[in-house]
Amino acid sequence: MAAMLPGVRVNVDPEPGPDRGAFQIGGERYRMDPGVTEYVLLARLTAGDRRETRPAFLFCGQRAIAHQAATRYLARNHDRLARRHGNGTFVLLLKVVNSHAYGPDVVELVGDVTRAATSPLPVPAPAPRTSRRAS
Repeated sequence: MAAMLPGVRVNVDPEPGPDRGAFQIGGERYRMDPGVTEYVLLARLTAGDRRETRPAFLFCGQRAIAHQAATRYLARNHDRLARRHGNGTFVLLLKVVNSHAYGPDVVELVGDVTRAATSPLPVPAPAPRTSRRAS
């Protein structure tokens, strides 16, 4: 994933915390609230510029139900996505809403994050140095 989507990081820290499972896409962070709000990336990736190159679809969700939601979203919207994006790469960020109640059926398009996901992450500014000289 790092090679094709250098602007995406997934927090895979096993320790509990608010950023566990969070996505960073470009400069934005997307945290999950299990059962209430989960995010999933739906990407159509192609390598090279040849017309006969076959795409690979990527479903990368914060929970398993998000993968199912992205699959259903693609099945429902494949014609519209093909018209809009043609044969090229695209990366969409989807939000699964209230999966405790609705399962994978309620999905919202957060946005097309292709540019941020395919560009390198911004480099954080270095921390200011503090002087440790004795007074």
